[in-house]
Order: sequence, then structure tokens, then C-alpha cells
Amino acid sequence: MITGIFAAYVIIWSVPAVIMSAMVSRGSIERIVLIDKQLAKNLDKYYDEKGYMRWNYQMSYSIGTRLFGYWLAYPFIRHRVTTKSKKFRLFMWVNCIGIWGWFLVPSLSLIEKAMM
Repeated sequence: MITGIFAAYVIIWSVPAVIMSAMVSRGSIERIVLIDKQLAKNLDKYYDEKGYMRWNYQMSYSIGTRLFGYWLAYPFIRHRVTTKSKKFRLFMWVNCIGIWGWFLVPSLSLIEKAMM
């Protein structure tokens, strides 16, 4: 029962997630800059001494990969967040649960079938 509800959430979450990741990776670079400043461990890796994003990290595939990495790692790196924005935290938690759902739903369904 729980697996079915969680699976429905993951499927419903997938459509807005594709749109959100496209907006962040293909849209204004300001979105990933904010997320980097909140969650990146080492900003010097992504930004030069003047504060400009390094060229190889500006590519849309690099931004999208970084975004999905932040979604996966959020439960473990949320202590880095300095903003008090509830909107940012909600955005990250909704996407974190959705991305983890792609790993948990198949695992939970296998466990559920094994217990029957």
C-alpha cells in the first residue's frame, strides 16, 4: 500500500522535475548560482577568483548533473544551507524525496513481494 502511494508520488513528481531541471540547466544561470552558494562544499571549484562560473561548469549538462547531485545529497548536506527561505528548503525536500523515490520504490516493491 505504502509503495503504491510512494510510486504515485514519484510518477507525478517526474513531470515537474523534468521541467524544473530544464529551467535550471537551460535557463538563467542565477538559479544554479544560488543553489551552488547554498550547497556546494567548495565554491572555488565552480567559480574563479572574480566570482564568475568557470566555463566547463556553465554547460547545461554540467548544471543538470550538479542539480540532480544536490537533490540526491540534500539530506546529508542540508546543514550547509544559510538561507532562511522556506521556499528553497521545500523545493529541495520535494525534489530530494522524488529523486530518492526512483531508488526506493523498486526496492520497497521487491521487499514487499518477497514478504508475501
